[in-house]
Amino acid sequence: MSHQDREFTSGTSAGGVVTQSLALTVLCALATVAITVAISSAFEAFLAVSLRGTYKWLLVGLFGVLTAWVSANFCLSILGAVSIALGRRHPPPRSTRVIGRRLAVAIPIYEENPQAVQAGLERMIADFSLEPRLDGFHLFILSDSRSETKVEAEITVCRALRRRFDAADRVFYRQRRDNRGRKAGNIQDFVETWGGAYEFALILDADSRMDGPAVLRLADELDGDPKLGLVQTWVRPVRGTTPFGRMQQFATSVYGQASVEGVRLLMGDSATYWGHNAMIRLQAFADCCGLAALPGRAPLGGEILSHDFVEAAMLRRGGWRVTVVADRLGSYEEPPPSLLAHAARDRRWCQGNLQHLQLLVADGIGWTNRLHFFMGAMAYLASPIWMLFLAIGAVALLSAAPGLAARPGIAWVSLPSDVQIEPWLLIGVPLGMLFLPKVVGALMTAADGELRRGHGGLLALIGSMLLEMVYSTLTAPVMLLLHTRFVAEILAGASSGWKPGKRAGEQARMADALRAHGGHMLVGAVSAAAVGWVSLEALAVASPVILGLMLSALLTWAGSSPALGAALAHWRLFVIPEEMHPPRVLTDGG
Repeated sequence: MSHQDREFTSGTSAGGVVTQSLALTVLCALATVAITVAISSAFEAFLAVSLRGTYKWLLVGLFGVLTAWVSANFCLSILGAVSIALGRRHPPPRSTRVIGRRLAVAIPIYEENPQAVQAGLERMIADFSLEPRLDGFHLFILSDSRSETKVEAEITVCRALRRRFDAADRVFYRQRRDNRGRKAGNIQDFVETWGGAYEFALILDADSRMDGPAVLRLADELDGDPKLGLVQTWVRPVRGTTPFGRMQQFATSVYGQASVEGVRLLMGDSATYWGHNAMIRLQAFADCCGLAALPGRAPLGGEILSHDFVEAAMLRRGGWRVTVVADRLGSYEEPPPSLLAHAARDRRWCQGNLQHLQLLVADGIGWTNRLHFFMGAMAYLASPIWMLFLAIGAVALLSAAPGLAARPGIAWVSLPSDVQIEPWLLIGVPLGMLFLPKVVGALMTAADGELRRGHGGLLALIGSMLLEMVYSTLTAPVMLLLHTRFVAEILAGASSGWKPGKRAGEQARMADALRAHGGHMLVGAVSAAAVGWVSLEALAVASPVILGLMLSALLTWAGSSPALGAALAHWRLFVIPEEMHPPRVLTDGG
């Protein structure tokens, strides 16, 4: 694995025969195209009443791109939901081989809370120790921290773990002086320096929690398939204390499995990697995953931020399989405590995902990995496309306003009788595609008695789903503006830097919320005035967007409140099974 020598223009494609994943991809693509064409055609007929020429076709084109994006994600979730409902699951491998002495557990950390890291490691080591086949694993705490105070505290954590578990020969600490490559460089240094002594490595994040059975499942997957280079779990957020964190963990628990199962089916042997709570085959990783810097300077060039996507593609290019286990295993992380913390993490991910656009034309990358790169970039590019669509629509509407004023009603919401399109369908169908997977996930959860009780019962499940839908709808325009700003900053040359993630929940100050959302609130107020001047009907249609912008500071402030989070827990809203019956690995102390 070399920083300097590896290029992204060599190697051969994994290729192969037409597989189930290819057939399903074609099916999803056809469904996406059919939905997009149908809705876009209806939208074109809708606009043709009052718009002609360039404005109309610009709006139809942008609307088609956005509809295709929503449709593709909708089809992916529905595909996964159907697979789960039919019980077509990937059976776990059966093995009795001892894993422990062949396994390294690696946890890279950077300016984290040492006590929180210690608590998580203590619970995981204790849980792993209950599995005889994991006996003998080695733990590596891999620090990139710069603060001498943090480093001393991390060393204290390592000594405490050695004493508690009598593991002086199994728990190791390394503080990297040169932290080039960030987390990817940290893992690379570990693989190059110690990886040769082990067969597998479990990669964790500072906030990761995994139980023994989950780790055994991943190890058995690798052990049973000598061509499997990496296996990733479905990671669920837990231990959220704020309303925002609790909603994140509820949404993942109820809606997330269908999406991950869809990824498993669609990507097949070229699945994704999210950088943690996964197990790698060290020889495969050493052979394939030395990542060179991208051409050009940061933010679009230089060190690769979202390294995990690229490492999965490099493994596949090297002939190794990469898979996802979509089962509800004991694999956890902690959610961001607030919308602002979530946005700060998204800023880094946005830069990393936009970097991947360079790799769309790299030689030897499989079509599934190219698709994953594109979908990852579109998760952020969709926002500026939405902004462009809204801006062009506003200009078109205002330019047509003098002609429309002479009519008995606003033409774009008053169609002649020969045009058989209900305006609400153009809003309802895309919203339905956004919300239907959530409804399907809630129905599947409600149909499973154990899961239903784990989410507080039927009434709590329904109430939580509705509240989560309302909150996500109101905050969506805020995230749209934030993502648009992120993309603009990156294209203008501003890099995100490397900052430690914020994990602990604490009440945001209203002054900070107002400072962060002042521009969003202003946009909401101006939009309300402009749209209301042209059409009260249009103002009613746009009210969720405008209301979300105008209330953005309050939504952020309330969403970061641990007190409100505790009240929601008391009312059994946004509860998850791991909260109702906490597994050992999530209970600190003892």
